[in-house]
Amino acid sequence: MSNRQARREQSRTTQKSRQQRPPVRTSSRGPGGKPPSGGGSPDWLSRPFLLGLAAVIIVLGVIAAIVMTSGGNDSSTVKQIEAMNENLPVELAKGTALGKDDAPLKLTEYEDFQCPFCLKYTASQEGVLIEEYVKTGKLQIIYNHLPLLGVESANAALASQCAADQDKFWQYHDELFLIQAKAGQIENEKKNVGRFSDAKLKDLASQLGLDRTKFDTCYDGKEHLDLVNNQQRTASSFGITGTPGFLINGSPLGSGAPATVDDWRKVLDQLYTQVTASPTAAASTTPAAAATPKPTTSPAAATTPAATATKAP
Repeated sequence: MSNRQARREQSRTTQKSRQQRPPVRTSSRGPGGKPPSGGGSPDWLSRPFLLGLAAVIIVLGVIAAIVMTSGGNDSSTVKQIEAMNENLPVELAKGTALGKDDAPLKLTEYEDFQCPFCLKYTASQEGVLIEEYVKTGKLQIIYNHLPLLGVESANAALASQCAADQDKFWQYHDELFLIQAKAGQIENEKKNVGRFSDAKLKDLASQLGLDRTKFDTCYDGKEHLDLVNNQQRTASSFGITGTPGFLINGSPLGSGAPATVDDWRKVLDQLYTQVTASPTAAASTTPAAAATPKPTTSPAAATTPAATATKAP
């Protein structure tokens, strides 16, 4: 074979070898020319993925912080209070009393508008009592103030009494508890965080159509401060140191206060039977009456117009 033929044969061999060699896929190689782990699967430790993961974690953290701060919304409690407000028998409202004056049973409540237990009672039990006992003429509910949880509790008490002056106490009462329900007060109690600031209490009066001039004069002048203080002292004299606290026909329920709607039905039905059969025996047959001395002045009297106008000694 001549030199020229040898060179031609070598050129053909080289060209054929190049055609058979697989192409280099540079896009499938990782840093440093090394193939990626996992047989070509995505690189979970790549910089873009880590940055995206960090962003998701930050967003979730912000959402969790907002939920923890706000306390969440107890939708069932909100719906219960809204339903109670819609079905409120306004024709039976007089000041802080709800029900007929000649009702044989008088339920006096001592509450704090910031109290989560008061909120729970109002939402899950009070509405049923209004429907089954107040509207049927068996029961009159009388709201008294026991603001134990701070300045906003006292502010709400004074504001609600100013609303009572314009025959809107029970509407104002429902709205105050509705604010707490929407803020998730039952599951995540918060006190004095601005829900019952002066401005918000006055705005609520406007929302309910109250005369703002009269309301503001009443509220800013603390016209019902003596009344609220007197009710606190009366509660103490009955041994009521927490909220909600209850009296039935002037006698405290104490630790035996009903915990459920069915418990309330048992107590009220029994007392109603007793008082209608023998009215003079009503006080002596009230639960806890025998164990707790009865003061000479009934707390129920503190809600009458005469008591409202009387200044504390």
